Amino acid sequence: MKMIATRASLTVVLLALGVGPAVAQRQHPHEGSVRIPESLHHEHEEIQGALRAAMKAPGAVGSAARALERVLMPHFEREEAIALPPLGALRRLVANKEVDDLSGWLVPMTDSLRAELPRMLREHVAIADALRELERAAKSAGNKEVAEFAQALARHAQAEEELFYPMAILVGEVVRNRLR
Repeated sequence: MKMIATRASLTVVLLALGVGPAVAQRQHPHEGSVRIPESLHHEHEEIQGALRAAMKAPGAVGSAARALERVLMPHFEREEAIALPPLGALRRLVANKEVDDLSGWLVPMTDSLRAELPRMLREHVAIADALRELERAAKSAGNKEVAEFAQALARHAQAEEELFYPMAILVGEVVRNRLR
């Protein structure tokens, strides 16, 4: 299925719901008041900022960070296109507000996420491999900040797998069921 819109983009959201450059905050034409949660938007921005800084490091650290960037950024774009926007509807759903305006874009988006989930999880494996290399290089270079960034990004990916992707798919199912 064609992706709806591409958006380029570290603290995990625990309770209510927001990472990427300002372009990630642009609304899809059909989203109305729903957008990527602000906390995830800022988290992706922080990740990208830390990655840009790591890419400037000399030697193996910078090289490993650039290798991570090559696998991470296309993945972030996909996340911001199909995995994160549905999470912006959670508050509306919890408040039991109308969802008729969401069905035209949100349900197909979450269907795309369900179909793309195996690919996204395979990308997480490649990202984890790149993160291990970055962490190894950073520890060898005595760069504690980059090593901690690699560990934090690994936890972020785990939260996506355990929480965000399943929640986004469930949002689509809830909207679909409310429209029946």
